[in-house]
Amino acid sequence: NTCNEVSRGLQENCIGCGSEDVYGVTRIVGYYSKITNWNKNKIGELKDRHSGNYKLVVSE
Repeated sequence: NTCNEVSRGLQENCIGCGSEDVYGVTRIVGYYSKITNWNKNKIGELKDRHSGNYKLVVSE
């Protein structure tokens, strides 16, 4: 888009200027891919993924 805003997550509109001229990029096994080239099933899988701060708890 024209404002060159970069944000995390899947966005429908630019968070900087509100433009609909946005595209998503994701990292798959070490390389980046534009999701505009994906089919609807693959995009559905991406939306179903969860991210978070996961910790391993070790009990004694």
